[in-house]
Amino acid sequence: MSECAKITKNDLKNFCEKALLKEGMREDYAKITAEVLSETDMFGTHSHGTKNLYDYIKKIRIGGMNLNKDIEILSEGPSYAHMDGNAIIGMVPAYKAMEMAIKKSEETGIAICAVKNSSHFGAAGYYSVMAAKDNKIGLVFSNVDANMTIPGAREKVIGNNPMSYGMPAGKYSPVFLDIAMSTVASLKVIQAKKDGKQIPDQWIVDKEGLSTTDPSNYPDEGAMQPMAAHKGYGIALMIEVITAVLSGGGILKEVPSWLFKLEENNNVSHTFIAIDPEKFIGIEGFTSRMEEMIEQLHSAPKAAGNDKIFYPGEIEWGRYEISDKEGLQLPDDVCNSLLALSEDVNIPIAFIKE
Repeated sequence: MSECAKITKNDLKNFCEKALLKEGMREDYAKITAEVLSETDMFGTHSHGTKNLYDYIKKIRIGGMNLNKDIEILSEGPSYAHMDGNAIIGMVPAYKAMEMAIKKSEETGIAICAVKNSSHFGAAGYYSVMAAKDNKIGLVFSNVDANMTIPGAREKVIGNNPMSYGMPAGKYSPVFLDIAMSTVASLKVIQAKKDGKQIPDQWIVDKEGLSTTDPSNYPDEGAMQPMAAHKGYGIALMIEVITAVLSGGGILKEVPSWLFKLEENNNVSHTFIAIDPEKFIGIEGFTSRMEEMIEQLHSAPKAAGNDKIFYPGEIEWGRYEISDKEGLQLPDDVCNSLLALSEDVNIPIAFIKE
């Protein structure tokens, strides 16, 4: 077993925060970023967690992200806000925008905050769960760089724009879903390329627009495939509108990759919506109905060979609980990235010795 097999959530969070502080990031920004990334790993979404911290820091160092600029509120009303992220690390404007949407929804029942000129914000699910933990329904959308083809095209046309929802569920952990509109996340294709592995033919197309199992030329050639063909494309386009078109941010190919073009501002846009059930049937009425719904899902007739039905987010909460009790098991690629960062910034990382 490797020396970095496990780590506690707090030790992982503290390491991330210290690394960002050493780069000169202001304390509140560093705390938010470390919180979002470490919590994402706790849910098992390692492609969007602390693995990316070193690349974020490299991006900051060469001018692809601003370190400490303020978020600018361009316009605001009782149930909305329009914000400029000023090209800072994306977790910060995302956290602040959802926090604002939650607060505004308590007065108006529903609120929306749109952010332009931001950067990669990690996993969308973190922010929808933020709302759910505060007894709100949270909806999160982001556009990303054009990494996905569309029906009839043979190259990258639109981003695999992620979306997430989160809902409070009373005695159950919040219901939540976090998905991108491609068949899989592009980082999974990149990892398969690094590992020299073949991929399913539903993941990407080659330079001719044809399905392929070979990731070796991606992302220089080819593109991600939308999930469910025209359905994934249609939803991705809706997300492009509700984020970038609505906020005045970069659209389609105006958005460079946060990872493959570290020297450029990411120029992505996000939208956060919070709904307060208290204004409708009251939070107790809402969570009671959520509990009833979950229990109906759990009790549905099981397919042959299956002994449990999960609601969205239930598997992730199970991973979280195990990691909280036993320590967070990090995959080798995450460990290697954290160890490289640790050596670079000369800050030790407290892995559990086993």
